[in-house]
Formats: sequence, C-alpha cells, structure tokens
Amino acid sequence: MNARTRFHALRIGFAIACLCALHSVRASQFILLPEGTVTLIRATTVFNVDAPIALEQGDLLATAAQGGAQLEADGTIVALGADTRIAIDAAPGGDSLALLSGWIKIARTKANAPFSIDTPTLQFALRDGVAVLHANRDATSLFLETGGMTLTLPEHADAHRQLDGEHYAAREAGKPLDVSTRPASAFIAGMPRPFRDPLASVASVASVSAPAKAKLIVPSQGRPATFADLADWLTAPLAVRRSFVARFRPLAHGEPFRSQVRQNLRTLPEWRRVLCPPPAMPRRRAVVPVQAQSTEVES
Repeated sequence: MNARTRFHALRIGFAIACLCALHSVRASQFILLPEGTVTLIRATTVFNVDAPIALEQGDLLATAAQGGAQLEADGTIVALGADTRIAIDAAPGGDSLALLSGWIKIARTKANAPFSIDTPTLQFALRDGVAVLHANRDATSLFLETGGMTLTLPEHADAHRQLDGEHYAAREAGKPLDVSTRPASAFIAGMPRPFRDPLASVASVASVSAPAKAKLIVPSQGRPATFADLADWLTAPLAVRRSFVARFRPLAHGEPFRSQVRQNLRTLPEWRRVLCPPPAMPRRRAVVPVQAQSTEVES
C-alpha cells in the first residue's frame, strides 16, 4: 500500500468514526451546556457539573443562584435561568421535561413530535415555535412568542386548550386557566434578561464532530443523594414523582434517609410500603392426599 492509498484509507476510517460518534447520541438526547456549576442527580448520585455532558432520561438538574444552562438536541434549544430545577423525562411519541421551579425558554425548529413540558399546575405540548415559562409549586405562567401548543390541566387530562403565538397563559393551583394576549407585568419584570433575545445554538448537536464529542465529560466524584437533595422532588405534584419510589428505594435502607422519610410519611404516603411492608403471607403446607382405604373384607 503506497502513501496515497494509506492516506485515503485513513480519511475513510476517520469519516466512519465521525458518523459512529454522531449516531451514538440520539437525535433527541440533550447535551447540557452549563453556565457556572449545575447540580445533577443521576440515579441516586449527586454531581457538580461545569462542562458539557450528555444527559440521560431521569436526570434531575438544578442551576445555581447566579448561573444558568442551555440544553440542546436536534432542533430543540432549552435555556435555563438561575435557580431552576428540571427533570429529563420521556413521553410517548416524543421527549419531555418536568419543570419543578424556575424559568426556561424553549425554541423548536423541528416539529417531528410534540415536546411535552410538565409543571405543577399546567401541562404543555409544544409543536414548534418559541415559549418562555415560569413555574413554582403553586402557579405556572408562560408566553408563547411563536408557534402553537396544547395546554392541559393535570386534574383534567381529557380537556385540552389550543394556544397560538403571541398569547399568554397562567394558572394558579386550584383556579381556572387565564389566557390573554399580553403577559402580566410581574411576568415581564421577573423574566431573565437574556430571555428577551432569540436563543442561539451554543454547539450544534446535529453537526458535532468526533473530536468534539470526545470532550463531553462523564460525571465523576459524585456523592450519595441526601433527603435534603430530593425532598422537593419527592413531594412534587408532577407525573415524574411516580418513578421515585423504585428509583430511590436503595437510599431508604440506610440512615438518616430512612428516618427522614418516616418523619414525612404524611406527604410521602407512597413510601409507607417501603418502610412498613405488609407481613409476608404464611406459607401454606402442602396437603398430602390420604390414600383411600380399601373397604373389602378379607376372607
């Protein structure tokens, strides 16, 4: 093999490696691009992340008081404001986020499947366009700049409301949905200043090369999650809560997590069977059939 042929073979090999690296991250998988330090809870371990990382289903994220972050997937950008907590979830037919508290701005350029956002008082399915959302445990508000979305009240999953661009929607827990064409003054005042500008891709996920992919870090030097880390998530009025008993059950085998859950069983009733499992049913004895005695009279 001469030098020219060898060089051509190397080029083909490098191209194949790039393609493999590109497809190793699903088109819908988010890349986290932190601005400052982001707290990541993966499985039952807490990490402090300050470099790009590929996210996984079930990851819980929290930005710092003076920080932020951006999530990018193929055709979707999600900006996170300071003091924002979200969960990376998966919905049938598309991806989804659960917003526990804070601010996010979403921009979608591809409408292959609806992008679902779950909050304590409202659920959304964004087809395409740009939206800014704020949520806490008691209220949710959003402004849809462009595109369209479907709104659903968690307690009325069969009742949907369509929302078009340049509309504002808000709802407090237990109250009706309020829709108008102008955002509330408090919403405008509280919105992070960078959210007033269009979102721009920090790193185009669809065109990341193999060397760039190699720079995505793998979380390390984590610590076990504590009850304080998880308390707000464990009591969150979100659908993702249903997965937490199975996920965090191993933590309940040790202290002080077990005692702290026990002290909060009133707000964590689903954990009662973990701490106080029902007694095992007694094993039934095997019944040996009695051999029928012969009634014949011996002669």
